[in-house]
Amino acid sequence: MDQGLPINDSKTQELSEKHLLSFLGTKDAVRTSVLSKRWPHLWVSMPNLNFIQGPNVFCDACNINLWVFSAVRHKVQVLDLCLFLNEESFVLPRSLFTCESIKVLNLHMCYNLRLPSSIFFPSLKILTLKHIVSHDDQSTQRLFSGCLVLEELTLDNCYWENINAISISTPMLKGLVIYDLLDSESRYQVIVFGMSLKFFVYEGRLKNDYCFCNPSSMVDACINVDGRQIEVAYHANKLIKELSNVESLVLTPQTVEALDYKEEFIAHLPKFHNLTHLEFYMGFVDMASGALMKVFQSSPCLASLELNGGIEITKEDWKLDHVPPCFLTHLKTIKIGDFLGTEEKVLHGRKLQEPAWLNARARIYIDEYKGAQT
Repeated sequence: MDQGLPINDSKTQELSEKHLLSFLGTKDAVRTSVLSKRWPHLWVSMPNLNFIQGPNVFCDACNINLWVFSAVRHKVQVLDLCLFLNEESFVLPRSLFTCESIKVLNLHMCYNLRLPSSIFFPSLKILTLKHIVSHDDQSTQRLFSGCLVLEELTLDNCYWENINAISISTPMLKGLVIYDLLDSESRYQVIVFGMSLKFFVYEGRLKNDYCFCNPSSMVDACINVDGRQIEVAYHANKLIKELSNVESLVLTPQTVEALDYKEEFIAHLPKFHNLTHLEFYMGFVDMASGALMKVFQSSPCLASLELNGGIEITKEDWKLDHVPPCFLTHLKTIKIGDFLGTEEKVLHGRKLQEPAWLNARARIYIDEYKGAQT
């Protein structure tokens, strides 16, 4: 007979109970506290906790801080805090910012993020800040500097007020995602010190400067710029220069329009010596865009081109007079979502498939042609 541990061994039973709770969400795990005298506080030992304050749930700061403190004490690994309190100021417990076990931290709270003087996350790899408010350059820099092994950082529509610069200095950072769609008058510079940074995603109004201190490490970038003002165009031009070393670049038609805002901006677009994949999404791309043609001409190694939203030609007399060198040498595939234009333009668009225009090994895939509505 098996001489293993007896079924009533308290330690074995506790481990089994914790294992069962690991299959439940935080809300259901808390409900189990009424099922047994042994279970009233067992849920706080779960490694992943998600605290979301719903519209019909009343929580005060004291209770929330007790929950967070308890989660930290029980070595939480994933913590998701989504808070909307009726309080002007809210301070998270200091112990959270020196938690050694936490690996993923999501903070969604419309309050001033008041940070302690000491911040140290030795295990934190993924950090998301959403709608947080910050008024202090130094504390923000201290937060990012305290994340020594951070690999992914997402800043989702945060309020950076009275701040001159946001310094992101994390040596292991591989991915940076920024959503900046707020209508804010604040202007600041974002400085990224990331020796390991591989991908960057930006979506927003682009009213601020972005500076990457080691852009050569970047491999992938995705940019969606919203706006055609001169200020947006200026910052878009500067940002695209910072990303000129990427191998894969994803843009939107709105971003191309921003780059196309002024002839002088087009003339100063950079060379993309490493770019092998260029992709467009979210709408038709204007093939008559000067900025687009400049990017083609400046990408000698381009091998893959995807126009997922389709293409259009806005100029009546447009034609491809100067074939980009990459079309004749490296380009292997072109994928076009569909084609929008008059019958004459559609016929002209079909000429893009003529072998003389392209590398002999190139293939073009076009989903559908759409004639202009009359």
